[in-house]
Amino acid sequence: MTTPLDDAALTAFLEGQEPTWLAEQLMLVADEDPITRIRLVAAAGSESAVDGARTAVLTGVADHVPQEAAGSSDDDALHRVLDLLDDLTDYGFEDEAADIADEAREIYLSHHGEDGGEHLARLHVIADGDGDEG
Repeated sequence: MTTPLDDAALTAFLEGQEPTWLAEQLMLVADEDPITRIRLVAAAGSESAVDGARTAVLTGVADHVPQEAAGSSDDDALHRVLDLLDDLTDYGFEDEAADIADEAREIYLSHHGEDGGEHLARLHVIADGDGDEG
């Protein structure tokens, strides 16, 4: 009988691997997942991450159907793309993330109105810079 690795065991395994192998594995994931690619590009400090994030976020907002997300966890598709804005901020693109959030908020409001949902609240916080500053 096999048992799955828990996070600690997987982390320990990964910490013991060669950087080249880890980079290859990350590139395989990035090739299959555009959001992961954007995160990695942002971490590398490339401005192209901003354009990728803008496209992903604006598309995610335009495609969002609140009724489908209702009752789901923070793992829904729109939360996942909004996390990109947090990543951009973390990697030094705070103004760009706020601009994208402002654009996304306008799209959200035009499609769904002021619905009081978590997604819109996150867009308000990111766009207006009202996040917790520690």
